[in-house]
Amino acid sequence: MSEGIAKLQSQLDSYAPNSVWTIAVFENPSFYAHFSPLRPSYKAVFEKYTLGDVMSRIVKREKLDHTYQEFYGCNIRLTEPYEESQTGERIRTIYYPIHNKQSLEALVAIDIKDSFIDLQVQKYNQKYETVLNVDGTDNIYHQRVRLPCSDGQYFGIGIHYVDILKKSIIPSLLIAFLVQLTRAFVRRHGHYIKHDEMTGFYRRDYYEPKLKRMQQFSMLIIDIDNFKQINDSFGHRKGDDVIRESASLIQKLIRSGDVAIRWGGEEFILLFNGMAQHDLQEKAESIRAAFSEQKTAGLAVTVSIGGVFQTDSTFGRCYKAADTALYESKHRGRNRVTIA
Repeated sequence: MSEGIAKLQSQLDSYAPNSVWTIAVFENPSFYAHFSPLRPSYKAVFEKYTLGDVMSRIVKREKLDHTYQEFYGCNIRLTEPYEESQTGERIRTIYYPIHNKQSLEALVAIDIKDSFIDLQVQKYNQKYETVLNVDGTDNIYHQRVRLPCSDGQYFGIGIHYVDILKKSIIPSLLIAFLVQLTRAFVRRHGHYIKHDEMTGFYRRDYYEPKLKRMQQFSMLIIDIDNFKQINDSFGHRKGDDVIRESASLIQKLIRSGDVAIRWGGEEFILLFNGMAQHDLQEKAESIRAAFSEQKTAGLAVTVSIGGVFQTDSTFGRCYKAADTALYESKHRGRNRVTIA
């Protein structure tokens, strides 16, 4: 374990030099944990816990018990900044849960100094001669940005009027460029909040609240057949290529106003506005046939599809009906369409 933590420490130091505060590994369940470094204050506090206390407290607070289902890139958690009472250091913690067969076996906790974000902005300012600041007061421009993989976590980026005065010799066009650069950064970050990085589809956590407010559904659930065998036989990199090219093919087969969501690892949800039930059947068949008639990432890949057409209903009921239809397609031999 010590050798593994040392390698992790070395890798993290290359990305965040002088910013990694502590690395800890908690096994589940156990009376012990691995710390690097083992600070006296940590040892004193940890010795007061009983079996599973640390794990249960962190897992419940950070909602880590089902992160193995989060295939869209956020199976880690980043906490808000807080101050360690024993050391006075202001830090954020990155939690990485390790699951085996849906059971939490261990938890890696990495404490990063909160000043790491300020250092990155300072480096950016030095490199590009800008005057951006983080959570500054009396800014003439201020934009709140959400940190990825955090629960409602935001930090502010802005430009202070004093810094503008100090840079008054810089032409006004350059100042305008800095403002536009900040806005472009926020827009790009907003795209990543809404969309899955691998497929470009909407992320489940972003779009699911919208689904719960809907009452009419013309919906398909698409699942790549035998995807686990693809990963086992050709490796996860090939599996990623299959997901990426599958999403690209689906995108070409739907309308610009249709909604595509990456629901799980190899499962997608499509929503069609104003599409009749018989048209939904035809659309599902065209998608299924498109996969059957060509190779995906160099492999013969097929999909099973379950669909539902309902009005004046809820997403929960419609999803259950579509998922049952998908199961029926799988049960009947895969590479099939079933509309409830």
